[in-house]
Amino acid sequence: MRGDFRDDGVWERLKHEIVSPTNEGFGAAVEFVEDRALIGLNEAAVAAAYPRAYPGRYRHPVVFVVDAVTVSVPEHPLLVVNLNEGVETGPFRALPRQIPGIENNLSIANMDFVEFARATDPDGVFRGF
Repeated sequence: MRGDFRDDGVWERLKHEIVSPTNEGFGAAVEFVEDRALIGLNEAAVAAAYPRAYPGRYRHPVVFVVDAVTVSVPEHPLLVVNLNEGVETGPFRALPRQIPGIENNLSIANMDFVEFARATDPDGVFRGF
């Protein structure tokens, strides 16, 4: 989900990096959407904009958001927002190269959102296991 529109080049690079296969050959099954309603919102407001209603309301258990932090920080950590009903874990950030692993594992219920959230570094960014 694109929520920051200041740099088209960063958006295009992130999209390419997210869908590029991992070293193990996995790719992320994601849809790229732009939502200007997210411009200027902080993490809490973005998370609040998406009620936890997966699987009933959404096709995916999470939404990956490219926000102002993503665009402005050199590592470009995306905001990962939990959409799962009954799972109260808040959002965390993840490096673009980690998105395929997160999406793949969540979509097949191999891992859950909490496992990724708990594996973040002290700065709140998931950089892998």
